[in-house]
Amino acid sequence: MTDQERPKKQRWSKRAVRATAWTAAATAFISALGALGAAPKPAAADQGASSAPRKIIVRRIIKKVVIVGQAKPAPVHVVYTGGGGGSTTSAPAPAPVTTGGSHP
Repeated sequence: MTDQERPKKQRWSKRAVRATAWTAAATAFISALGALGAAPKPAAADQGASSAPRKIIVRRIIKKVVIVGQAKPAPVHVVYTGGGGGSTTSAPAPAPVTTGGSHP
């Protein structure tokens, strides 16, 4: 029983492979453009062209602010907090933050 040698498969040349690839790419590109061209247009584009121009309404709103009296400034309350737990060195406490009222 002797195995018969199979005939070698004929391979495509580089030129034929490239030509087939370019043809497939061009076909895919053109079919995508065709699909986009065949798609229906959005309803908003059709509606704007056929309807009358929009009516613009201008409303002026005036708000009036009345200051009856100046509020009394609240007393400043400063609280110092500890550094926290467990470390042998502690960072210095932050400077106190004071807020004052406006003076004429």
